[in-house]
Amino acid sequence: MSKQVIITDKAPRPVSRYSQGILVENTLYVQGVIALDPTTNKLTEGPMAVQAGRVFESIKAILEKAGLIMADVVKVTAFLSNLEDYPAFNEVYRQYFVADPPPVRTTVQAKIPLGALVEVEVIAVKAR
Repeated sequence: MSKQVIITDKAPRPVSRYSQGILVENTLYVQGVIALDPTTNKLTEGPMAVQAGRVFESIKAILEKAGLIMADVVKVTAFLSNLEDYPAFNEVYRQYFVADPPPVRTTVQAKIPLGALVEVEVIAVKAR
């Protein structure tokens, strides 16, 4: 079994002892991503739509570094600091997950580091 660490400068650098992504065989496990700007590693300020967009751009960059695309995502776990932001999150989510079938998803309310509004982790499988 091969295990490869995936790192890209187009996503935020880990702020602790973890990897952006780990590719095992044809499956990529992506860290929980918050709306950190990859150039400054500071939280992107703004409403849910802005923060969710930053999160998905970072996830997309990690996937691309591993040779995958958003359509390869099979599982999404989303943590929202306030479930009242669920509709705004879904609007952004729909822009990034357009392929059918969509991935399975779990969404929960949680306290997120640095006061971020959203954190998302994904699992993707290279099926091509």
